Amino acid sequence: MINSNYKIFQKRGYFVIKKFFNKKDINLIKKEIIKAKGVDKYFDKRSIIRRIERIYNKGKKLSEINNKILIKLDDIFKEPYTIFKDKYNVKSPNGEGFFAHYDGIFQYKDKNNRIKNGWYEYGNSFINILVDLDACNKKNGTIEITSCHKGSFASLLKNTKKNYTPELLKTLEKKNKFKMIELNIGDIFIFKNTCPHRSDKNSSLSSRRTLYYTYTPEKFGSFYKQYFKDKKNSKSQKNKSLSKKN
Repeated sequence: MINSNYKIFQKRGYFVIKKFFNKKDINLIKKEIIKAKGVDKYFDKRSIIRRIERIYNKGKKLSEINNKILIKLDDIFKEPYTIFKDKYNVKSPNGEGFFAHYDGIFQYKDKNNRIKNGWYEYGNSFINILVDLDACNKKNGTIEITSCHKGSFASLLKNTKKNYTPELLKTLEKKNKFKMIELNIGDIFIFKNTCPHRSDKNSSLSSRRTLYYTYTPEKFGSFYKQYFKDKKNSKSQKNKSLSKKN
């Protein structure tokens, strides 16, 4: 029997599962993130932490939540998944938002100056999971999204600015109606990478923290280590940011 979440995902490309994690687990996750070693840290122009990558297995509780997500994906989509990439996002007070974009629909130059097709070098199906560590709302710049776009990598690339980022053309952004997704601590938001999404800056007095994991069907293989290696060696480093300016 096909569940309702699967039907919703096939129709519009996203849905929310409320209270997937309890607050006790979320508090433990926050502590593990602070203590995590062997991760990649990124800072904003004010030298405030903005993102940490390669985080999903850097603690007992972090490993547990990844496993719980994998079980849920298998249950919904009836096939096994594996993690493709991961990050911990922090949007501090007055922190920048993000321009409207797809995930993975971009090109970049590898270490040998060859043009590569973003995430699609590794597969053609990606599911994002946003784990809410703080309440996400309009004031602190929660995610805004619209229904997934259909088409091949090449056809979707035409909808972007082709500036080594997946940023959408403004004309296309204006044609789509974006929905604001408000979340509470422990909720998860599941969405397809071809759903255009964006966010505003954090106008609240508190940071907004989330885990943002991407998964691929196991049948494509595991490219977690290769992805981060390729990212590090990319010659398109200066053109990757999607941050809005304050």
